[in-house]
Amino acid sequence: MTTQSVEIPDHVLTALKRLTPEQRQQVFDLVEGLSQEQNLDEQLPETLKKKRVFGQYAGRISMSEDFDDPLPDSFWLGES
Repeated sequence: MTTQSVEIPDHVLTALKRLTPEQRQQVFDLVEGLSQEQNLDEQLPETLKKKRVFGQYAGRISMSEDFDDPLPDSFWLGES
């Protein structure tokens, strides 16, 4: 993981200094979480980064005619 220096504006530092230690920890945890999410996104294989294409599977998938029919009581009661 590479890190880079970022200049933090004075008003942000001032606001952080006004927080209680618990609040500063929450801010730190939030920033760490956001950083980890970004790192996870960067580690995804290219195949998972590709956007889905609308209609890509048109005509390849079919749904049974009784899809919307109520399920039998045996399904809900766990009977075979």
